[in-house]
Amino acid sequence: MKKLIVVFVLAILIVPKISFGQAYDFSLDDLNGNTVTLNDLLKKGPVMISFWALWCVPCKEEMKYMNDIYNKYKDSGFVYVGMNQDSPKSSAKVKSYIESKGYDFIVLLDKDAHVFENYGGQNLPFSVLINQQGDIVKTFTGYVSGDESKIEKDIVELLHESK
Repeated sequence: MKKLIVVFVLAILIVPKISFGQAYDFSLDDLNGNTVTLNDLLKKGPVMISFWALWCVPCKEEMKYMNDIYNKYKDSGFVYVGMNQDSPKSSAKVKSYIESKGYDFIVLLDKDAHVFENYGGQNLPFSVLINQQGDIVKTFTGYVSGDESKIEKDIVELLHESK
């Protein structure tokens, strides 16, 4: 029994952090028509993709905080991507919304929700945190005030690991 406990404790200490699998690579246009791929973003550092829509109030609340976090850590290699899920009819309003808020992060248009579905998204907001090696290390569904501090802690941890 003691040997079993020792083996169990060693396994916990030795096993690397749980990964949810390899991130799905994509290639989508940003708001200016430039093509962006996940693999190119990962060359800079860890990436957080947040799926959102104009009609989603918690999404817009989360983006306010994430813009601040992005600006705080972008020089350290962190990349934040707002992955819009609005229909093609509504996506024309996305650029003006982002500009009106003064957001600095990359916004991509996932008009057919293909990327959202490939990441297993079901409800908005839905976010995926990916380390620089392309492994999904965390996912977040929903947003309530205060979540941003937990997310920031996870981002800082990934930035330290990538050095």
